[in-house]
Amino acid sequence: MTSQPPIGALASVWQASIEAMDQASGVGIDLVEVEPLRQLLAAGGRSFVDAAWTAREQRDTNRQAEALAGKWAAKEAVMKALQHGIGDLDPRDVEIVTTPIGAPRVELHRGALSIAKRHRITAWHLSVTHEGGWAAAIAIASFQPHLKLVDSAATTNEGRSLG
Repeated sequence: MTSQPPIGALASVWQASIEAMDQASGVGIDLVEVEPLRQLLAAGGRSFVDAAWTAREQRDTNRQAEALAGKWAAKEAVMKALQHGIGDLDPRDVEIVTTPIGAPRVELHRGALSIAKRHRITAWHLSVTHEGGWAAAIAIASFQPHLKLVDSAATTNEGRSLG
């Protein structure tokens, strides 16, 4: 009995993961240096934090620079996947929440939600990392052409969708 070579196994896993992601609509990546953000936080105080991160994001991060940098990198990666950026979108319209197991999850609001609906985005795949004074994130927006999008705000009255 011969076993499958490692490269063949990796190729099979890769193909299965791509198929599971439906169809990619956009990809974004971002890198943030933590120390300049730490200095900006010290200089800008509460108003800077409130302008860039939601109350839930602030609670999730305990307003720590490294964690906020990770969420900022994730926000930027999501905006790039949407093919928009700061100036086009309010950064609080892209909310990066922490699940109970510690994983990041995307929740879109207002302008970002409108763009995602227009692009028929039904799912987000997000990864965030922190290492050596840097935070990085990659976001992949995917869609399933056969699914009809429903605004959860209409059914849950929470204004959250596509997370």
